[in-house]
Amino acid sequence: MKTILEAIKEVKEASKEKFDATVEVHFNLDLDIKKGQTVRYSITLPYGTGKTKKVAVLASQKVANADLELTEEDIDNIVRGKLQPKVDFDVIVTEPRYMPKLAKAAKILGPAGLMPNPKTGTVTDNVEKAVENIKKGQVEVKTEKEAPLIHTIIGKVSFKPEDLAANFLTLFNSLKQNKPQKSKPEWIQAAFVVSSMGSSVEVDLTELQ
Repeated sequence: MKTILEAIKEVKEASKEKFDATVEVHFNLDLDIKKGQTVRYSITLPYGTGKTKKVAVLASQKVANADLELTEEDIDNIVRGKLQPKVDFDVIVTEPRYMPKLAKAAKILGPAGLMPNPKTGTVTDNVEKAVENIKKGQVEVKTEKEAPLIHTIIGKVSFKPEDLAANFLTLFNSLKQNKPQKSKPEWIQAAFVVSSMGSSVEVDLTELQ
């Protein structure tokens, strides 16, 4: 096991991709998913993710930073396939009042992981602020549907090691703060850092717990 900085440096040095690969973190957790011990929230990383997201909004007022301003008619376009998740937009942010109308597109948005949710900050009265956070480098942190695992990104191989480490620590500290009820004290069992096509390096969490 390595310190977070050592692990990141090793991942960067071992990255052989011919593109600016994404650096990911995988957490193994001691949780009982069947008993509702799950995690889901969003966090804005201090140095961003290096990824640009196309943000669609459904709001009562114009939102300056949005890439796509949706209308109620566009909900039908999503259902018909004229607007496609992860093609035309990567995230939808909406005001609570529009959630009942979006329900008709749930069968499309849900499987794509793009159904707005208050827990991820994508259902809010302050749509402009939510869009700003997403553009700055907000990531969704959630357990897998069938397993106590979390996979998320902390940046790109081109980032400075110190910046990737800062992103990791922000993520790790936020995870500790979102500990599910009735979970064990040492519920974060292991963390691994890896680039898109590289091998993973385990992080020593003993000094971080």
